This record gives sequence, C-alpha cells and structure tokens, in this order.
Amino acid sequence: MPRPRIPAGELGAVQVTQLSDGRFRARARLRDDAGELRQLRATADTESDAVAELRQLAAQLTSNGAGALTGSSTIAEAADAWLIQATARAEAGGLAHSTLESYESTVRLILKPVCGAITLDQLTVGRADRIIQGIIRNGSLSKGRKARAALGLICGFAVRDDAMPRNPVRDVQRLPMPEKNSSVLTPEQVAGVRDLMRRWRATIGPGPRPNFRALIDGMDIMLGTSARVGECIGLRRRDVDMTTSPPTLLVDGTIVSTKKQGLHRKNAPKRARQRRRIALPAMAAAAVRSRLPSPLLVRMRSCSPRRRGDR
Repeated sequence: MPRPRIPAGELGAVQVTQLSDGRFRARARLRDDAGELRQLRATADTESDAVAELRQLAAQLTSNGAGALTGSSTIAEAADAWLIQATARAEAGGLAHSTLESYESTVRLILKPVCGAITLDQLTVGRADRIIQGIIRNGSLSKGRKARAALGLICGFAVRDDAMPRNPVRDVQRLPMPEKNSSVLTPEQVAGVRDLMRRWRATIGPGPRPNFRALIDGMDIMLGTSARVGECIGLRRRDVDMTTSPPTLLVDGTIVSTKKQGLHRKNAPKRARQRRRIALPAMAAAAVRSRLPSPLLVRMRSCSPRRRGDR
C-alpha cells in the first residue's frame, strides 16, 4: 500500500535517533508550499530540543512560518500584523493614509489597552460584545464604533491567516447611529456672520490682514452647495463651468492632512461615491464669479495650498 501523501505545508512523522556522542537527531519529511518534498534534520542535546528545532525549521519553510498567527496569538499581535498589511495597501494606493492613521490610533489608544492581551482563541462573540460595550460605557459611542470596525478587520485578517475559524465580531450587536442634529441658518444669521468676518479684518492687530472676502465667498459656496470645508477649499478652476444655465460645480476632491503626506489635495471627496456635479444657486454662483481670475477658471487662492497641475 503506498505511503499517504503529505499535504502541502505539513510535516510528516518525526523520527528521533540518538547519536554516538549522546546527542539526538530529529528527522522528518516536509512538503513545502510549492509542493516540493524536503528532508529535514535537526540535532540538539535533548530529544525535545531536537524536535522543537525541527518544527521551527519546518515553520520557516511554509506559510505557517515566522510571523503567522495562531490561536494563541494575542489581539495586540494580530493588530500589529494587520497594520503591516494595511500600511502596504496604503503605500500601494489601495487605502487612504488618513484611514490608516485612524486605524493606528484606534489600535494604540483603544484596543490594545482594553483587550490587547486576550488571545484569538479566547475571543468569542460574547467577549467581543462585552469589550465593545465596555468601550462605549467608559468612553463614547464614537470610540465604540471605531473599536468595532478595527477589531472586525483584525479578526477578518486572522481568519484569512487560519488563526481563527470565523470572525466573532460579525455577530456582535449593531451599534446605534449617533443622532444628527440639523439646523438651518436664517438670512439674518448669515448676514451677521458676514458682518463678523468684515469686522475681524478691521479689528485685528498688526501684521497681514485676513482675506475676509475669501472667507465670505467660501461660506456662500458651502451654503449653496452643501460642500464640506475641505471640498470647498479643494476646488480647482476646471471644476467650475459658468457657461451653462445654471452654472455648475464639480466636487471631486478634498483637502486632507496626514502625518506622512502633510497637507494635500485628495482626488476624491470623503467617499469616492460622493463625487457629484451641483447646479449653483444665485448666491453660490456670485461667490464663484468673485473668485474667478478669468472666465471659466476658479481658485480659492486664499484657502487652498497651491499645487502644480491644479489649473
């Protein structure tokens, strides 16, 4: 009967023999990830040390080698391994650096202090739920939502690394959405803000005078388009078309600041699906025209960092 085939990545039966000098030699066959059969040997002073050295050598030759997660790995270790992968994605352009920095902060400030020492095989659905509820109770709903998202991604990474059979965070109870308080400025309040901006220029001390006109125009554009501050500052000349009726404005970028990249324009809104072209009401159209150095071109000169290629 033929000998059973050793699966890829697994070590066959270990044979230990004692040498003439009293030391022990452990031998076994290993089929690596490429499917090649290898004969491994390890020698040590004791039988257990020889076997341990042989298994360590086998681990280095397969995907279960150094750096791979197991059920005994802690959440902190899994988080560190996951962040290495997330950093590689950010370097390749598949993840925003601002998102990566948010993940790093969540791991360092929230997850590691609260549950970093828990091993992956001890992280049940109930325990994960209690961890997140404790973060909400002792911190805030916002911290709880960030912790739930990051812990779910870490566990998903551990599942793909064969360290967990399933992701327990998926079955954790859904967290409530924070209440959104909406308010509408009255025409009198808008006029009051404009007046405050004008008087700020008149009352400021020595030094360069603030460009209150740019602030007013930016406020009018945001009021007329519901654009975020970063989206308004990130507007370029080519994003505006004043030849149509009504004029239109394309929102397809925003200004962000990260530790690695500094202050820069991201060529997408906060979420890529939020790219949109907006018809400008009269107030916003007038503000855009006041920012036009020439027809069809716009730049919020006083608000956005100047970058080559923005024209």
